[in-house]
Amino acid sequence: MSETPLNGASFPDDAADGAASLVRPYARTGGRTKPGRDLDLEALVLPTANGREAWESPLLSPEHNTVIEICQSSVSVAEIAAQLRVPLGVARVIIADMVDLGLVEVLKTAAADGDERDPAFLRRVLSGLQRL
Repeated sequence: MSETPLNGASFPDDAADGAASLVRPYARTGGRTKPGRDLDLEALVLPTANGREAWESPLLSPEHNTVIEICQSSVSVAEIAAQLRVPLGVARVIIADMVDLGLVEVLKTAAADGDERDPAFLRRVLSGLQRL
């Protein structure tokens, strides 16, 4: 059952137990809104060997454990944000922290290697948007 705060906004249900999440998204990042590194929306995230070994460690935050579980097969930064049910900025901060800890690696995207005004890249973006 979701609780409604004084401002009338509702919190999304927690995926694990169905209870409402009373934690504000930016509380999960210590109030930080900017990641320590630049992460593209479509960048793929994979766990490192250290991340797979540390999975479900009591020393990791619940978000870190969930990200490691989600990215057992490579997934994008955007998909991780959606599955964590947090804003993209929060997911980027969490993932950047995990890269710094050596728990995950972020693969370079085509846009990072080349010019994002490249016609072939723009066609791929347009094709992806049309499939939505």
